[in-house]
Amino acid sequence: METVLVLGGTGSLGSCIIEVLKKQQYRVRATARTPLKAEQLKPSVDEVVVCDPTQPGSLLAELVEGIDYIISALGKSLNLADRSRTSFHQVDFQGNLNVLRLAQAHGQVKKFVYVGAFSGEKHPEVAYFKAHEDFARELRHSGLAHTIVKPPALFSAFLDLLPMARKGRLPSIGPGDCVTNPIHEQEVAEICVQALTQPSQTIELGGPVTYSRVELVKLVGKSIGKTLPVPSIPYWVANSVLPLVRLVNRSLYEKAAFLIEVAKTDCVAPVKGRLRLEDYLAEHV
Repeated sequence: METVLVLGGTGSLGSCIIEVLKKQQYRVRATARTPLKAEQLKPSVDEVVVCDPTQPGSLLAELVEGIDYIISALGKSLNLADRSRTSFHQVDFQGNLNVLRLAQAHGQVKKFVYVGAFSGEKHPEVAYFKAHEDFARELRHSGLAHTIVKPPALFSAFLDLLPMARKGRLPSIGPGDCVTNPIHEQEVAEICVQALTQPSQTIELGGPVTYSRVELVKLVGKSIGKTLPVPSIPYWVANSVLPLVRLVNRSLYEKAAFLIEVAKTDCVAPVKGRLRLEDYLAEHV
């Protein structure tokens, strides 16, 4: 039985990846940053290693010993309610790079599958995209077989908007007319696992329906039975606040800069998914 190391296994996508791996009879080793998160993972996996990938000193060679494949969904949360002060560079780039270097030095890893960000190469000035693209470049040059999976957004990200929607405080940045096609994390997980035994490649994948940003806000409201007014925050107002936010909270600044950038950009990936966001919200809310 082959063993897969899963990074980011406590997140929505990571938990789906673990589920797909177990169904396909892989042995799963996962990382958790704290003993509490390890306890949450234990029923789902064969082995949990408590470590912080962003800290090289907490990574031991045993993490990758006996590992056939690595799938990384490791990344800093975009949820504005997340209070962690780490940067996207520290988590999405350095955390993944530390594990990659460990695998190169001590492991016999056949393949590394990484979940990146669709269209990241078009926004090098945005920390979120830059961190993903910088690690993708390191992975391509690592000498390891690899696949980079690039969705535009996951359905689970819209669950993070529910608290604001319930308070009636869910605005649009700009006119909200730019479009995207988010995809169900279960479908991304299936692609990640399929990629383990396929040639090295980059896979861009989105869902079957393209929504404007305003339509997404209205969908979230509809899922909780509200017809929300969608106030528009002009780009100039959002951008004028960014320097102050950067002084106070660098982590929040990086998230806000990402949200403003995607609000003014069409982000439509090749359609690979079949499931609809409307059905997902109806199921989860």
